[in-house]
Amino acid sequence: MKKKMAIVLSFLLLLSSASSWADVPGFMKEQMGTLKGTAYVKDKIYANAIVAFFDKTNGPPPIVGSARRVPEAVDRSNAKGEFSVKLLPGSYYMGVMFREPSKGMGPPREGEEYFFIEAGPGLLRAFTVETKKTTDVGRVNGSPPAAFKELKSFITIRGKITGEDGKPLAGALVTLKTSMDSPRPRYISGGSATDGTFSIKVPPGKYYAVGRESVQGGKPGIGSSIGSYGKTAPLGDSGTPPNVGSQTGASPAARGLQGAGEGQAIAIEGKDGDVIENVNIQMFKIPNPVETRAKFEAEANSGDPGQPLPSKQPEPAIKE
Repeated sequence: MKKKMAIVLSFLLLLSSASSWADVPGFMKEQMGTLKGTAYVKDKIYANAIVAFFDKTNGPPPIVGSARRVPEAVDRSNAKGEFSVKLLPGSYYMGVMFREPSKGMGPPREGEEYFFIEAGPGLLRAFTVETKKTTDVGRVNGSPPAAFKELKSFITIRGKITGEDGKPLAGALVTLKTSMDSPRPRYISGGSATDGTFSIKVPPGKYYAVGRESVQGGKPGIGSSIGSYGKTAPLGDSGTPPNVGSQTGASPAARGLQGAGEGQAIAIEGKDGDVIENVNIQMFKIPNPVETRAKFEAEANSGDPGQPLPSKQPEPAIKE
C-alpha cells in the first residue's frame, strides 16, 4: 500500500494577490471577480494566515508525491480570519498556512502547518469566481494534505542535476513549465539528493524541466545557476548545437529542434503510469552581459572560435 506523502504547499514567487496577476493584460483584470469568506482550521478561526488559490483547470494541488504546485494568487486573512481576493473568472482550489505577517511570505518553513479547504472528507472544495461579481462563500474549513485522496493519475520524472563542472548538485530544484514562455512554473520539485538525483510526480501532460538553485526572490540573477533539459551549453556559447529533438520523451513538436546551446528546452511527455528517466540537467551560471560581450569581441578580434560545445545529453527512457 502506497504511503501518503504530505507535500509542501508552494507560495513562492508571489508576494501578494496583486503581484500574482502582474502578467495579465489590463482588459482581463477588468473581468476579475472577488472571492470572500472566513477561514477555519480545527473549528477555530484561522487569523492572519496566508491564503493561496489554484486554478482548477490546471489540476488539483498534488496530495501525494514530491511536487509542489505554484498558486495563481496569494493573499492574507485578517485578524478575524476573513479574506477577500480578486481572481480571474474560473474555478479554484484554496490552501491556507499560518505565518506572522512580520515574517513575510514564501514557502513553508520547518514546523509550519498548511491546509487545503475541503468539500467533505477526502475531497478538495472548488470555488467559482464570476466576472465582476463578489462571491461570499462564508465559512471554509481546512484539513491537512494527508486527509485528502491521493492523485489517481500521474507520471514520474527522474533525472540528475549537475553543475558546470559535471559534478552532482545537492539541494537544487526542478521547475516544470507547460510553456517556456510562461512567467511561472506549474510544479516545483523538492531539493535534489546529495548525488544530484531528483524525482517528481505530477499529473500527465507536457512539461519543460528547468533547474534552479532557488526559486525564492523571483527571477535568477547574474551569477546564479540555471539549466534546462535539452540545453547542453551555457548561455552565450557560440557554435552549432546538436539536434536534440529525436531524444526519447521529446514531444513531436520538439523533433528537429536546434538551438539547445541558446537555452531551448525539450518537452517531456508521458501517459498515466509512465516513469520518465534520464531527464538530466546541467546547470550553468548566468553570465554578466558586459563581460560576455567583451569576451565575444576579443574572440572576434583574435579569430578564436571559442570552446566546443559539450556532448549531447543521455536520452531519457520511459518505463511503462
